[in-house]
Amino acid sequence: MMDFTSWTPLLWLLLLIGVAVGFHYTLVDRPRGLMLGAFLLRVLGIVLLVLALCQPFVREKSDEAHIVFMVDVSQSVDLASAKGALDQVDAGVKKLRQGDSSTLFAMADGLREKPLADFRTMLESWDKGLADDAFRAHSKIGESLLAARLAFPSGKARRLIVFTDGVDTEEKTEASLEQLRDEDVDVLFVPLKGLTAPEAALVGLDSASSLAFHGEVLRLTARVVTNQPMNAKVRLLNKGVAVQEKEVELKPGQEARVWFDTEMNTPGPTVWSAELVPAKDHFAVNNHATTTITVKGKPRLLVIHEDERKMRLFTRALKEQDFDVDLRGKRGLPDTMEELLSFDAVMIANLSATDMTPRQMNLLRRYVADFGGGLIMTGSENSFGLGGYYKTPVEEVLPLISRFEKEKEKPSLAMVLVIDKSGSMQGLPMELARQAAKSAAELLGQQDQIAVIGFDGDAQVFCELTSASQQGTIQAAIDSMEASGGTNMYPGMVLGKEMLERTSAKVKHMICLTDGQTQDADHLGLTQEMVNSGVTVSSVGLGEGAARELLQQIADVGRGRYYESNDPQSLPQIFTKETAQASKSAVQEGLFQPVGITEHPMLAGYDADGLPVILGYVMTEAKPSAQVLLAAEQGDPMLAVGRFGLGIGLAYTSDLTENWGGEWLVWDGCGAFWAQVLRGALRKADTEGVTVRDEVNHGEWVIDVDRRGEDASPLNHLQWKVQTLDQNGNTQDIKMLETGLGRYQARLPLGSSKHLSLRLHDTTEDKLEVRHYHAPYPAEYRLDGEVPDALTTLPTYYVDRLLANLPVASQPKPAGHWFSWLGLLCLLGGLILRRV
Repeated sequence: MMDFTSWTPLLWLLLLIGVAVGFHYTLVDRPRGLMLGAFLLRVLGIVLLVLALCQPFVREKSDEAHIVFMVDVSQSVDLASAKGALDQVDAGVKKLRQGDSSTLFAMADGLREKPLADFRTMLESWDKGLADDAFRAHSKIGESLLAARLAFPSGKARRLIVFTDGVDTEEKTEASLEQLRDEDVDVLFVPLKGLTAPEAALVGLDSASSLAFHGEVLRLTARVVTNQPMNAKVRLLNKGVAVQEKEVELKPGQEARVWFDTEMNTPGPTVWSAELVPAKDHFAVNNHATTTITVKGKPRLLVIHEDERKMRLFTRALKEQDFDVDLRGKRGLPDTMEELLSFDAVMIANLSATDMTPRQMNLLRRYVADFGGGLIMTGSENSFGLGGYYKTPVEEVLPLISRFEKEKEKPSLAMVLVIDKSGSMQGLPMELARQAAKSAAELLGQQDQIAVIGFDGDAQVFCELTSASQQGTIQAAIDSMEASGGTNMYPGMVLGKEMLERTSAKVKHMICLTDGQTQDADHLGLTQEMVNSGVTVSSVGLGEGAARELLQQIADVGRGRYYESNDPQSLPQIFTKETAQASKSAVQEGLFQPVGITEHPMLAGYDADGLPVILGYVMTEAKPSAQVLLAAEQGDPMLAVGRFGLGIGLAYTSDLTENWGGEWLVWDGCGAFWAQVLRGALRKADTEGVTVRDEVNHGEWVIDVDRRGEDASPLNHLQWKVQTLDQNGNTQDIKMLETGLGRYQARLPLGSSKHLSLRLHDTTEDKLEVRHYHAPYPAEYRLDGEVPDALTTLPTYYVDRLLANLPVASQPKPAGHWFSWLGLLCLLGGLILRRV
C-alpha cells in the first residue's frame, strides 16, 4: 500500500499545459511517431518527478511492539496492590523481544514517567509516611490515558496496560477509551485493590433550600460513607461552634444520611458546616463539608469597638428594635467576603486603621461598592483622621474625609519625621514611607510646620521645618529621599531636636521610624532632653528586625506612642493617625446641639432641636457628593450619608458610648432613632423576579438565570455585570449570555479556586443576586466512586499473553527516490527519441 505525504506539489502539473501547447505548435520536422513518443515520455517524466515531490511512502508490516504500563498510585489505591502491579510490570518487561520497547508511568494527578527501580523506591517512601499528597489527591485516569499514548513511537504495535482501581475523579475515562480505540491503541485493564485502611468520608451537606426566612426550621442532611463498619459522630457547626451532634452507625457500601432540623435565626448568607468524627479514620481531609444558606429576616449589624463593653447599652437598644447585633472587639473584623456578606451593615465604632489589614480595608470597600453593603463609622479617638483612615479604602466609602480646616486658635504644631532610609528600606518600604510622610504633611494646618530627616549611617535633612501651607515644596523634598547605606538613628534625632528647639510652635513632636537595629548611642538620654524642653516623641518599628525594645523605651520616655507593624503598607495609616493625635486639633469637646441641615428619610419624624446634645465629636469635612443631615452650630458635619457604588456609607462624628453620647443613651427614643437611621444604610439586594440555578459540572460553575417582570413575562436583552471574588480578593468579570426568552447563562471554570462569591447584577432593572461556592475536597477521598463499565469490560492483562493478539503495525518506507529515477529515465528517453 502506498501513501503520499502531501498533494500540494501536484500544482506543478499545470506546467504540462505549456508542454502540450509547445508540442501542438512545434516546427520540428521529425517523423510523427517519434515526436509523439518523445512528447509522451517527457510528460510521464514530469509527472513522476512531481509525484516524487509528494513524498510517497509504502507501508511494510512490523512485528515490533511498544508497551506502555500505567500504574495508579492515587490515595484511593492500596499501596501494597500498587507494589504487586510493579511485579507484573517487571515480569512483562522480561517477556519483550529484541526490538520491542516499553514505558512505565505512575498515574494520579497526571503522569510521571519512572524507571522501575525508582518507582519501587517511591512507593517504599510513601509507605513510610512521606507521601506526595498533592500528586496523589486525584485520579485523572481519562486525561492520563490520552497523555500516555504520546509515548508510543511510530511503526510499532501499540498496547497500553492500565493498573487502577478505576475511580476517575474527572469522569473522563469512557471518552478517552473511545478515542484510543479510534486510534488503534490496544488497552488492557488490571484492577487494583482500593484503600484497605479504615476510612470514613463526609460526602456532602445538603439543604432543603438555599433560601430560608428568619425563624424557619430547615433540614440539613449530611451524607456519610465508609469502607468498614464503624460508629461515628456527625456535628453541625455554625460560626465554628457545634450546635448539634448525632451518632450514626456506618456500613460499607451504604450511604448514611444524618439530618439536622435547624432554626434559621441568623439573617443573610450564613455558612453551615458538618464535621465527621469517625471511630477509625485514615484521611482527615474528607471529614468536612460546607453549604451557604441565605436567610431573610432581621437586619444583621456587625459592631466593632476596641472595648465592646462600652457599646452594650447602644446594642441593647438596637436589639429592642428587632436588630440582630453582633458586637465584637478589635480583632472581630472579618477577613473574608463571605463572612462580611452575612451582615447587612458594618459599624466601625472604635477601631484604628492600624488594627486593620490592607486586605480587610479593600474587602470593606468591595463589600459596599460591589455587594451593596452598608458601612457606618462613629466618632472616637480611633476614627476618621484620629484613627489613621486618611486616604484609605475605608475613607473612600465614607461621606466624610479626615482632612479639615484647622481653627486658628488651636495650638500650632511643629513635627519632625526621622525616617530610616538604609538599604533594607529599598523598594516598597521606602515608597510607602514617602507616601506616609506626604499624607502626614497634608493633614497639618497652615500654621503648622513639618520637617523630614532621613538617616542611614549618617543623617540628611530632606526638608527643613517648613510651613504646611507649602505643600508643593514639602512633597518634592520627600520624593527625593532614596534608600541606601547602614542604620544609625541617633544623628537624625539630634538634628530633629535642634530644629524643634529653634521653633516657637506650641506643640512639638517627633516621629522616629526604623526597620532595623540602630548603632549604640544614648537614645534615651537624648529623648529625655527633648521631653524636658517640651518635645514629645513617638516611634514606629517596621518588620521583625526592628529594635522593638529600644523603640518602645523611646516612646515611653518621650511620652508618645509606639507602633509596631510587619506590613509596610500600614505606614501611611500609622503616620496619619499619629499626626492627628499629635496636632490636638481633630477633636471638639463641649456641649453641642445638633442642627438639621438636609431633609432625609433617615430623620423622618424627628426634629433636630429635639435631639439630645452631644459632648464631643471628631472634626472632618464633607465630600461634595455627601448629604450632611446633622451638623454642629459651627458647621462641622455630625451625621452624613452618601452612596458608594451599590452601597451606602454613613458617618456619625460623635460616639454612642457614655464618653460623648451619654445624653443619647438615656434618651427614650435612642433605639428607635438609630434603628431608623441604620435601616437606611442596610444592604438591600432586590432579587424579586430573579430565579437563579447553579451547578458544578466537570470543573465548571454553570449559573442559569430566569428573569421575569411584574406580570411574569420574560425580560429580554438585559445588561448584566457578573463578577467573581475569590479567597485572595481577586476579581474576575464573567460574560453573561442570553440563551432564551428571559433566560441567561454564565459559565465559570473553577480551576483551583477554594471559595468564590459570585455577584449577578442586572444593571437594566437594578437587581442584585449573590451566590457562593465552596470547593469540596478532592473526589479521590469520597469513597463513593464507581468503576465505569467501559473500563471493566476491557480485556485483562496476563504476563504470559503480553504480546498475544497485538494490533497490526506497519512502518512507512520512503519511495520517492524510485519516482525520481523513473522520471529522469523517461525524460532521457524522450530526449533520445528527439535526436534519433
